[in-house]
Amino acid sequence: MKTWNRHHITIAFCFLFIVVLVGWSLIFNVTDGEIPNTFVQYDDEGRIIGDAPFPPSADFPFGTDREGDDLFYKVLEGAQYTIGAAILISLLSFMLSFVIGVAGGFTTSRVKKWTQSIFTSFYFIPQSIIAYNILYPLLWETPQGFETSFTERVVWQSITLALITAPTTAILLSNETREILNKEFVTSARVLGGSRFFLFRKHVLPHLKLRLFIIFPKITIQVLLIIAHLGFFDLFFGGTDVCYGPACDPPQPFVQEWASIMSMSFVELTNAWWIFIIPMSFFALTILALTGIARGLEGLLEEDEVKAGAGRAESSSMIGEGALAESDFVLVEQSVDRGV
Repeated sequence: MKTWNRHHITIAFCFLFIVVLVGWSLIFNVTDGEIPNTFVQYDDEGRIIGDAPFPPSADFPFGTDREGDDLFYKVLEGAQYTIGAAILISLLSFMLSFVIGVAGGFTTSRVKKWTQSIFTSFYFIPQSIIAYNILYPLLWETPQGFETSFTERVVWQSITLALITAPTTAILLSNETREILNKEFVTSARVLGGSRFFLFRKHVLPHLKLRLFIIFPKITIQVLLIIAHLGFFDLFFGGTDVCYGPACDPPQPFVQEWASIMSMSFVELTNAWWIFIIPMSFFALTILALTGIARGLEGLLEEDEVKAGAGRAESSSMIGEGALAESDFVLVEQSVDRGV
């Protein structure tokens, strides 16, 4: 029976945190979805003893915002939009990068060099800036209103972010695939007539399997950071509701996801710090959990590589122990002379 080590515990704990947070958010929005509100607080005699925002206390463990909404339930409501959107976008990006990367690893034409040069530029150009310039016409409401529905904006935003984050991952998978194909056993299989599909199924995919699980949480972190940056640019997930009349409110989101909550509450950092710190803390904890999953998987991969190396060394020593010595051989000429 395989025993658990610290890497298994880290992966399980971090994964459980994300599952519980998203699951609780879904249950909350499906069942009730109403955020507790306390705008004014009274004592037993009916006198006003305080008004929103309330700092973290025994009555409000996470505090309230200026409208009196409990921050914990407000963050809980937005968890399904933020984490759920990041996971779906990452999944789409992962599939695109997997197909492009593995195909690029098998390709040896000049097109591959040009494609890799273009994809490499995404390492140096901030992806948030690219996303902002592409998504601004889609997400920023014009004076005439939106020409697209909320669902259409979410779909196009998800596809755009997946396309932006795919190139860097595709380069990584392409290099990993090419490194595997340069192994001696793969070369031998190719000489014996193995097709590309055979090499992919029997050699490339088994070696890439665990690395793929490591890559996915890293893509999710990348998507979360881009969504957060767009939020601080007032480009909220699904669109930004902009008022152009006199005495209008600031730009508003259509859904209370974490990026929009942090963006709109950043000005409160010096006045009511908890209004910004609470959603930012949950955002940071989610990124730490995803990082923990990736680090735990990397630790398991390193352990497997060490065990594989130890197994090869042990088999080599066993072969050495069973090797024949010089005394085990008898010259044919000497045996003939002795017989004569």
